[in-house]
Amino acid sequence: MQGALSKLLRGLLLTGAYFSGAVVAVLFLRTPADVTLLWPAAGIGYALVLRYGLKYASAIALAQLLLHLFVVPVPTQFLAYSVASNTLGVLVACSYVARRSPNLHIDMADGLLLFRGGLLLAVTSAALGMLGMLHAGMIPQGDAPRAFLQWALGDLLGVTSVTPTLLLLTSSRRYGAPRLLPATGGLRERAAWFLLMVAALAGGLAIATGGGMYPLSAASLPIALLLWSGARFPPMFTATATMAVTLLLALVMGLGLLGFSRPETMRDTGLLMGTLVIYSFIPMLLLASHQERFNAMTALHVRATRDALTNLLNRAAFEEQARTTLAQATTPITLLYLDLDHFKLVNDATSHVAGDEMIRHVSTLVQQEFDGNRLVARTGGDEFAVLAALDEREAVVRGRRLIAAIEAMRVAWQGQNLSTTASIGIASSTPPHLPFDELLSLADTACFEAKELGGNSLYASATNTESLHRRTSEMRSALAAREVLNQGRFELWGQPIIDLRGGGIAQHHFEVLLRWRDVEGNLRPPAELIAAAERYRLGPRLDRHVLDAVLDWLETRPDACSKIDQCGINLGATTLVDDDFGDYLASRLSRSRLRPEQLCFEITETSVVRDMTRTRRFIARMRDMGCSFALDDFGTGFCSFSYLRDLKVDYLKIDGSFVRDLDNSSLSEAVVRSIAEIAHQLGMRAVAEQVESDKQLQLLRKLHVDFGQGYLFQRPLPLADLFALARQPGTGG
Repeated sequence: MQGALSKLLRGLLLTGAYFSGAVVAVLFLRTPADVTLLWPAAGIGYALVLRYGLKYASAIALAQLLLHLFVVPVPTQFLAYSVASNTLGVLVACSYVARRSPNLHIDMADGLLLFRGGLLLAVTSAALGMLGMLHAGMIPQGDAPRAFLQWALGDLLGVTSVTPTLLLLTSSRRYGAPRLLPATGGLRERAAWFLLMVAALAGGLAIATGGGMYPLSAASLPIALLLWSGARFPPMFTATATMAVTLLLALVMGLGLLGFSRPETMRDTGLLMGTLVIYSFIPMLLLASHQERFNAMTALHVRATRDALTNLLNRAAFEEQARTTLAQATTPITLLYLDLDHFKLVNDATSHVAGDEMIRHVSTLVQQEFDGNRLVARTGGDEFAVLAALDEREAVVRGRRLIAAIEAMRVAWQGQNLSTTASIGIASSTPPHLPFDELLSLADTACFEAKELGGNSLYASATNTESLHRRTSEMRSALAAREVLNQGRFELWGQPIIDLRGGGIAQHHFEVLLRWRDVEGNLRPPAELIAAAERYRLGPRLDRHVLDAVLDWLETRPDACSKIDQCGINLGATTLVDDDFGDYLASRLSRSRLRPEQLCFEITETSVVRDMTRTRRFIARMRDMGCSFALDDFGTGFCSFSYLRDLKVDYLKIDGSFVRDLDNSSLSEAVVRSIAEIAHQLGMRAVAEQVESDKQLQLLRKLHVDFGQGYLFQRPLPLADLFALARQPGTGG
């Protein structure tokens, strides 16, 4: 009921507006048989039917009927023609425009489309009107061309002068650009423009009445000001000013006011009306051109600063605005860094389209939780950042609420209800604020820690400084590892492994050890660097580098290569489950001077249990080629003996912690004895690490340990120095 009433009121308003425009045009009529020089009702009907829909064209018919019944009586034979010409002209024009551009904007293409529609309206209406006047005997047949031209130009002038203003006045998202061209001219400039326009109109009229060129002199002076308006002022201002000036000139010249002579001939009528059509069209064309350029620049700005999927800030724009905010803020500020947990599973199990839909849902939840004057961004594939003027306590409350909302979220997709969880890291700052990069690093590290704790949780940097310091140190070590790899600052060292049953030559059996040089050139042990590389999946790259470096070194030294019984090279946990590494290793060994039987790959117990199936497959493949394997740091795991039966390795390297305590701990002695006995039962050999004293050596022999490695025999040396040793290590160092 309310909707029907609203439509009725709108129809009545349209009828009234059209009727008012027609009454203005009546001022131009001298006789009922005359044709008006200006028909603003055409522009009113064209704009409002375009705006509200073709069904409202009936209001034009009603208004036209009322006009002839109460204001301008016409012959009965002409009445139907008059109503039909105005109604059908608007219907034809609006149908033409709506088919080609359902969503009009202020740009050159749609502006020219509206003008073509206006021409179609004018021609259709003028043709029917002229036929009606001939049929009713209102004009002689010889006046038909004049009547047609005058009718068409009157409608066209009504369209060009009135339609843009009404479309802007009733604009919605459907009609008008998403964002109108902003004004560059201030109030003072507009006031100056208005005064100049009054002066230009007055001066033009004075020139015209004084015998100058008619009517071009009066029209040419103000047009420059309208062009100025189109370049500097808002679209509504320019459209209204153009309409007002055009209608004023049309009334003055068309009615013969202020000393002007009313145009009598078809030539004068055509010249006047054509000039005013161009006069009203050119400023709007300039405006459309400026708006189109502004729209293009706005689109480029949005593309450069907004994420296309979520319309949030992108990373670059977020960082730029965040730096400005931190520099100006005088209150506590908190940065929240959100990362979805295991989001790759959603993309892999469904599709990236489903993943995008989930990202959109998450972005909506983030915006709802952090509404208002906050910086919210999508900084990566499944990562979001929020910079808000909150202290840590309030940020934690909001962050936990957001985590709960994401966990409860369900995204319907092809019969499934997809879900996910999120981890959030929080870093707060008080004036004077931390640099943005440091704040982001803290929040990112806190988020990483939250994911390490299992995800679906929140971690605040201020309350967990020790843990975050450790995590930051690991991340920096990983970056250092990448830099060292890129710059080749690793060095190859080695330490001999001695046969305790009969001694041995240092170069025959040894383990390759790494050292690296920092930026100052200092030599450093690799333990921290290797651990960080493993954690951040640089292990396979590191192991390839070491393997290549060892093989290259030995292949260029045939004498050294021929002396080797076993060269031990360590492999990390991530390398064992990297399928590409096995292919690479097989290919590299196939073209190496070193035989596969001369290589022994050392793997840790913890790396084995990470993925037993893939580890066994890798070991079996390399053993088929002839390589050996050693289980390093054995004895420190939680279930060391349970999988040895199925794990085909050649050596068990007893962890040095047991060997160091061997001479004063019965427990260590029992562990070493057990490992040696199990190794022999399974056809393996036991290797004791970190042997440092003769007493330890004697006990190891007593416990039937096969090999020893440690300072007692030789400290680690660069490979070149190791192979330069002239002496043969004995059993006493």
